[in-house]
Amino acid sequence: METIGGRELKYFEVKDLNNSKLFSIMKIQIYGAGIAGSYLYHLLSQNGFDVSIYDIRSKPDCRCAWGFSYSETKRLYKEIGLNVDNYLLSKPKYVIANGKFWFKNKEIVILDKKELMDDLWDFDLKDVKGDIVVDSTGNSRAILPKIEYDAIYTTVQFIEKHNMDENIYIYMVKTGYAWAFPLGDNRWHIGAGELNGERALELIKNLRKTYGINEVESECNCVGKIRLLPPSKCRPIVWNKVYGVGESIGCVSGAGEGNAPSLRCAKLFYDCLINDKLEDYEKRVLEEFKWIEIEHEFVWAVQNNKKLRALKLLPKIISIESKRSIEQSLETLKNLMKSFI
Repeated sequence: METIGGRELKYFEVKDLNNSKLFSIMKIQIYGAGIAGSYLYHLLSQNGFDVSIYDIRSKPDCRCAWGFSYSETKRLYKEIGLNVDNYLLSKPKYVIANGKFWFKNKEIVILDKKELMDDLWDFDLKDVKGDIVVDSTGNSRAILPKIEYDAIYTTVQFIEKHNMDENIYIYMVKTGYAWAFPLGDNRWHIGAGELNGERALELIKNLRKTYGINEVESECNCVGKIRLLPPSKCRPIVWNKVYGVGESIGCVSGAGEGNAPSLRCAKLFYDCLINDKLEDYEKRVLEEFKWIEIEHEFVWAVQNNKKLRALKLLPKIISIESKRSIEQSLETLKNLMKSFI
């Protein structure tokens, strides 16, 4: 009997996406049909895998995470035949922090996440016994063991109508930030992430005051959660036959970017699977997302008033984010950091 990742296989013939190599595979069950889970489902199913997916929701929601790192997102979704340009709502020109620090946007785009997820949810939700189980349940981490010292932040969000220039507006403090993202047609996604809901609402209040954003009746509102821990602090990443993917294992940057990293994590799992290297998956995750570790170390230094450590990490932060999001200078980031440290 052949094995994969050290376990016996049940036989299904599958073609490798890259080199058409025939090999055997076990049945795969994915839990969580968010960004990572839905992408992984299509990546596997389109290439002949026996895969099922289940989610406690009956339909996708639109909570948070409308912003994507464009180039990486476009490349990854292209692998399942999806063109993200069809979902593009806005590419803001600037990111403005605390009312006075302006950064030119390079990579951040706002996608219609609701429409995107509606299109990806073209599957039947099934909960069956899997020989390989994927936990892509996000902050709930429903299948993997719970993290002893977890860091779950609360997000509070609204969609409102405002007539403003289509930039991204941010109000930051040491422990969180509030945002206003343009969704096109004068619609705005306004929200905040903080240690609890009360503090998140206070951040939104300060965002409104800083940028003159009036409080108006919202189209919708919701409360969510987000895990802000790097992968090294989300172990086990692999537990028996369960493999974590996406936010469940900390694929969220120090700035709260989770969409593109979660997609990349799902693709990493797929690559390990088709190359019979599942035993290397945890190591590959830790190597791939070293940049997330650096960002979380920087956030920790800022939150704990370790100014010297934060300053030493700034050049690395600039290098990372100049590729993923915005143009920035060392001097501007130093001044922004001084405004709340």
